[in-house]
Amino acid sequence: MGKINLLPKSVYNRISAGEVVERPSSVVKELFENAVDAGARDIFISIERGGIDEIFVLDNGLGIEKDDIPKAFLPHATSKISVAEDLDDIRTLGFRGEALASIAAVSVCKITSKTKSEEIGYTLVCEGGSFGSVTESPCNDGTSVLVKNLFFNVPARLKFLKTPKSEENDVSSTIEKLILANPDVSVRYVADGKLVFQSFGGGIEDAVLSVYGKDTIDNCYYVESSSNGITVKGYLGGTNYFKPNRTYQTIIVNGRWVVDNTVSLSVHNAYSNYLMKRQYPFYVLSVTVPPEILDVNVHPRKAEVRFSNNQIVYGTIYSLVTKVLDGSASALNVVKKAPEEKKGFIQNKIVDETLMSSRPVDSFSALKSEGKPYVMPEEAYFKKNAANDFAKKKLDDYVFPEVPIKKKTKVADEARDIRDFFDTGSEEDRGSSEIDDVFKENKAYIEKIERERRSAEQLSVPTDAPVKYVGQILNTFLVLECGDDMILIDQHAAHERFLYDKFYEAVKTNGVVKQSLLYPYAFRVNPREFDILYDEMQYFRNIGIDIEAADDNLFKVYSVPVELVDIDYDAFFGDVLSDEKFKNEKIPTALTEKLMQKACKSAIKEGYELSRSEIDSLLSQLKNDWGLKCPHGRPVAVRISRTEIYKWFKRIV
Repeated sequence: MGKINLLPKSVYNRISAGEVVERPSSVVKELFENAVDAGARDIFISIERGGIDEIFVLDNGLGIEKDDIPKAFLPHATSKISVAEDLDDIRTLGFRGEALASIAAVSVCKITSKTKSEEIGYTLVCEGGSFGSVTESPCNDGTSVLVKNLFFNVPARLKFLKTPKSEENDVSSTIEKLILANPDVSVRYVADGKLVFQSFGGGIEDAVLSVYGKDTIDNCYYVESSSNGITVKGYLGGTNYFKPNRTYQTIIVNGRWVVDNTVSLSVHNAYSNYLMKRQYPFYVLSVTVPPEILDVNVHPRKAEVRFSNNQIVYGTIYSLVTKVLDGSASALNVVKKAPEEKKGFIQNKIVDETLMSSRPVDSFSALKSEGKPYVMPEEAYFKKNAANDFAKKKLDDYVFPEVPIKKKTKVADEARDIRDFFDTGSEEDRGSSEIDDVFKENKAYIEKIERERRSAEQLSVPTDAPVKYVGQILNTFLVLECGDDMILIDQHAAHERFLYDKFYEAVKTNGVVKQSLLYPYAFRVNPREFDILYDEMQYFRNIGIDIEAADDNLFKVYSVPVELVDIDYDAFFGDVLSDEKFKNEKIPTALTEKLMQKACKSAIKEGYELSRSEIDSLLSQLKNDWGLKCPHGRPVAVRISRTEIYKWFKRIV
């Protein structure tokens, strides 16, 4: 008997769905892009429990005719292409005909649509791939899709979804990018009954304002250029405006939001001379190329594209960004004023006048009801009068609710420094130029070690030989005699090592002493960053940082370890968010570096003359372990044998 089986429709549809529908954000993206392809200029999105329970997308596009509604749920059914040659000239966001079929295979899906030519709309329900019948349903022009109980028939996929909050943030991040990629479409997005995003379709500046706010616009250049058949336009962050990770970078190719290494690498390399460690450029760039040199059919979810000539694309974008950042004369032809907001854009949308009706509709209660009416919610679209007023004047900048913010407390200003010795040394107290040269070499070595992120683990090299203290030289090094060897100890490196070990152990064992802040420190992040911090809030509390999540992706810090009370909180949390290993380490690199900095600043400095009691205390902590290194990797002690000294003086050869 043969072993090759022909899979039934119920099986191969679920397999196909697994490629297209990965999580709720995938559903939102597919339905949004279908709405844009249908000519919609107003799109309303609503989700419940991160989209796991319900996703509702409503648009005012051209709609679907009655006879075509059942076809929309069939695999590989599309109105975008008809022959193979069409694949070489893709001008729409969707073309595979997989979206609705894949979504309907793993959910309870209801579609309602009406075209302008029809007097009434029609509805079709599909549950797990099984169709119902097409029925009449009063509705406005356009299409609405309701997706419930996602993955109800695929428990394995449902099990691997994140928490509802994480899925909601993933949807929010997706909608951010879709707003930026479709700046002429007004978008209203609601999660669990709460408005998250609203853009007004006023162009690229309006879209960036809606997503990132006015501060971003003020710190960016608007660029527009065409060369080599490639048009590039959008916003580039200035040379002093950077972000802690890549989630603030948006690439749009022929109107499609994608992830593309060619474009991202060209921009990053152009910024390379201005970037420091853990800094990433901000940009929203729209790249338009002839369809024939672009392949959009290389990814199941159309998240990636392929250019026929990467070198031309790379060179064009790199040249553009370099001109802007270097401030060359040719940049005057590239940096421009953002396009004026389109006056009267709402009236010009492909939308029936009834959509602007001022008839009151309780949209949110309607969304919550079981028998959800497929009419246009008033809250999702502008009233006619509001539209006319908006066309005459610019909207006021949105102002976030005031939150008392104190980036740096004064608590530690009069506090005793965390150290075991008095610190009277200063940069001016250094000795000869020869010593300066030594410390310059040390500084270069430290920087090299930091870049390589070498481990701070110690190599223990104890000795049983009696140790005799000889003296202190250059107010920097201690000289010891140990058997036939001479030992030089760097007092700063040794003390820094001991302080760092003390801080590190306290954090690692949850033994920190916390200091409450006079005012909570508040900071806002984007949805993906919120996910990172939200999942690790208990970790922060364990190490003495009391942090709470508030609404609108806002966090508040109420207390910190006394060792970190005077740090720059913006820089610290920025470093945490840029630390790719954060979730995989007991002590993240960002926190380790802050402890290293604190130990370095608190340790005794070179040029300070130690008292005998301070020397005895330092040597007792050293415990004859000459293999220690400071947290930056510099040696604490150097051991010189009698033989080496004899060779210096030519006593032996």
